[in-house]
Amino acid sequence: MSDKIAKDIQDRVLSGELTVGDRLPSERDLMAHYGVGRPAVREALLWLNKTGMLSVSNGDRTRVTEPDPRDMLQLLSGAAKMLVARAEGIRQFQKTRIFVEVALAREAARLATDDDIADLEAVLLRNESCADDIPAFSATDDAFHHRIALIAEDPLLDALYHVVLELLEEQRRTSLSHPESLGKAQAAHRRIFEAIRDHDADRAEAAMRDHLETVIHTYWGIREQASP
Repeated sequence: MSDKIAKDIQDRVLSGELTVGDRLPSERDLMAHYGVGRPAVREALLWLNKTGMLSVSNGDRTRVTEPDPRDMLQLLSGAAKMLVARAEGIRQFQKTRIFVEVALAREAARLATDDDIADLEAVLLRNESCADDIPAFSATDDAFHHRIALIAEDPLLDALYHVVLELLEEQRRTSLSHPESLGKAQAAHRRIFEAIRDHDADRAEAAMRDHLETVIHTYWGIREQASP
């Protein structure tokens, strides 16, 4: 019954009968409307809350919300974590990261404003100042890549970027453990920044692809050396 209730409410939202900000009837009214007990209603509402379609909170009526792309992608995180636990799964997500970030770099070169370029340069300079501090480098590395992602102003791509980066966290930590990784990454970041600054989409794409492929190569080289 909870599945039927969830589908009915979902259909009402998708049809426009319920719109963002609308309050749903109380649980008691929903129980009477569907002829079910409280558990079925609550299960349906909680499922729709997980999908990002509804906001369920104590002390207030459930509301229709604007879906967040991150919420939608997080629904896949369990299966994705199982996939990335295997070597082949890691390779697949590495390819996905290349596809996403190469596209983001290309868009950034095309769309970057003077403010975007100034912000990106400031992040780059912070990253370049962390040559001997791996935790600080990692944080500013994230900030650099994320600032590029923001230039595209695409919430779905931004969400996909974050999900893939989270899944590849172990790869990133491993790659940064190589003694030459920080220097190579900082040089790559400089090339990516300069291409975006110059609005050269082809050069930005090539620089980002080369950077990520180097990270991947370093990761698998360390893995192979660590294998018995």
